[in-house]
Amino acid sequence: MERYKLAIGMGALMVGLALPSYAVDREEGGYAGTTDEGHGTVVYNFLKHFNYEQYYYSYKHQWTWNNDNRVDAMDFAIFAGHGNKWYISGLDGGVDLATAGSTSDKGYGSLDAEFVAFESCYVVTSPIETADWYSKWTAHSNGVFDGLHQALGFHTVSWQSTDQKVTDYFGARIAAGYGVWESWFAAINAKGLSTEKGSAVMHPSADGDTYANFVSDPTQNHTSLRIWYQY
Repeated sequence: MERYKLAIGMGALMVGLALPSYAVDREEGGYAGTTDEGHGTVVYNFLKHFNYEQYYYSYKHQWTWNNDNRVDAMDFAIFAGHGNKWYISGLDGGVDLATAGSTSDKGYGSLDAEFVAFESCYVVTSPIETADWYSKWTAHSNGVFDGLHQALGFHTVSWQSTDQKVTDYFGARIAAGYGVWESWFAAINAKGLSTEKGSAVMHPSADGDTYANFVSDPTQNHTSLRIWYQY
């Protein structure tokens, strides 16, 4: 049986797969980190469940100074490519997510983004890897969680051999209105390898969000985060 854990950081308060459909469809964007490793297909296998608006190779500007026209212009953004702790790599280099929000366009959620998923190794670190799993998400006055509800990823290696199946299963569940982080874990359980373990950081108020029904945006510059992770 898969096990989950919950962790709280920075003063947070405790508190059957459906057929693919377009029941839930707002604005979706996908960003592939490489041109020749199948990451475009990984992204597309999520986007195909929606009438998506953006489908690009990933460049630094999309996640930093130009995020209001890319990642933060979408309700749901997904990245597939190489990664590390709080870090993703695109065609023109890497983005440190710990500082990505410290630009004039602020972090994600200050405009529109509710959910971001990273189909990448290690990006969403858990307490297993480091006790301080939370501060880099909110380390600056304009941190990544500047209104963002949830960030999904892996705290382990993710494997290209299963990534495409994971995002397909995940996209179908999200479009059908299932819980966001729960659908991420369900997709990894169903289609991932046993060594792949998911993680999901969120504002505590957004724990129960679905794509069909989610809470109001968290306040900007908050320092309250919650993490669920598989182990």
